[in-house]
This record gives sequence, structure tokens and C-alpha cells, in this order.
Amino acid sequence: MEETNGQMQTNDAPPNGDLYAESVSIHQGGARDITAKTVDITQGGANKIKGDTVTIRQGGVQEVYADDVVVRQGGVVRAQSENLETNQAAVIFATTKTAVFHSSSAVNIINNGDAELHQSGAQVLLVRGDAHLDQGHSKVLLSGGDVTIDQSGTGVLAARTVQAKNCGTVLLIAQNVEGTVNTSFGPRESVLFGIVTGIVTGIVVLVGNIFGKRLRRLRKK
Repeated sequence: MEETNGQMQTNDAPPNGDLYAESVSIHQGGARDITAKTVDITQGGANKIKGDTVTIRQGGVQEVYADDVVVRQGGVVRAQSENLETNQAAVIFATTKTAVFHSSSAVNIINNGDAELHQSGAQVLLVRGDAHLDQGHSKVLLSGGDVTIDQSGTGVLAARTVQAKNCGTVLLIAQNVEGTVNTSFGPRESVLFGIVTGIVTGIVVLVGNIFGKRLRRLRKK
């Protein structure tokens, strides 16, 4: 383990398993908790990371709290960030402002801004802004803005405006629809479900605000 001018590089975790430094880089090693402005993990792992910029390559982390998070060929159980970018990665729970997924998967994404899924999928995608799906899929996609879907599929899709091409959904709720969408439910069922969706969306926005406040408090610690 080396530490120079606040920068730390290690292949093995220190005795207590925790790392505190200006910058931390781990290659083929691991640590319990990491607190640093910049964290770079390659073929390694950690339990919890708090920082400004976190990059994970072929590694795994339980929890990440940072401004910018990049995951390539890795996995994260829980991520709270301003910006989240993944490539061939898996994220279980994500709360973020901007999310861009490439060839990746997620279970639950709560997004306070915009989200893009390219050849990726999410079980539940809740977006306050706009969402774009390109050869992607989501069982539930609720957007407060506009949704653009191309060669994609959803179970439930609710948005202000939907621009669709070669896509299908079980239930569609939208003020405006551009393009052709293959749906299973008719207008009456959509209206009834829309009432329920409105209630759920309100709850989601409240949860997003709570997580956002928690993230800001964690950064101050």
C-alpha cells in the first residue's frame, strides 16, 4: 500500500479494511469502506464508497454515494448519485439525477432528471424528466416528461408524450402519442389505471426527495 500527497494505491485492504484519502485506486484488491474525492476500482470490490467521482471496472460494490458514478463490467447493489453511467453492468437500486445505461440491467431506478437505456433493461424505471429507450425494456416506466422508445417494450408506460417506433406495451397512458404503439388495454382501463398511477407517481416523487436530502447529508459528513 502506498500513500503520497493524499493519494493511495493498494492491491490489498489495510488491517481495519477502511480507506480515507484524497484519491484511492484499487487493483485486484478490496476494502470495507472508502471515503475519498476520487475512487477507481479495477477487478476489486468494496462495501461502501463515499466520494465525488467513482469508477468501477470489473468490480463490485455494495453501496456508492457520489456525484458521478461509472460502472463498466461490474455490479452495484445500491447507487445514489447525481450522474450514473453503466456499460455491461448491473445495478439493483439506483437513485440518481441523470442515468445512462448501455447493455446493462437494473431492478429499480428512481431518476430525478433524464434517463437513457440503450440495449438495457429495468424492472421499474421512475423518471421525473424525459426517458429514452433504444432496444431496451422496462416492466414499469413512469415519466413526468416525454418518452422516446425505439424497438423497445414495456409492461406499463405512463408519460406526458410518447414518441414510439416498433414498440409494444401492455398498458399505455399518455396525453400525446406519436407513432404506433401496440397496446393490450383500451381507453377505459387506461383511465382507471391512470388514477392509480397518479397516486403512485406522487409517492415516488416524495421518496425521491427524501433520498435526495439523505444524499446531501451524507456528502456533508
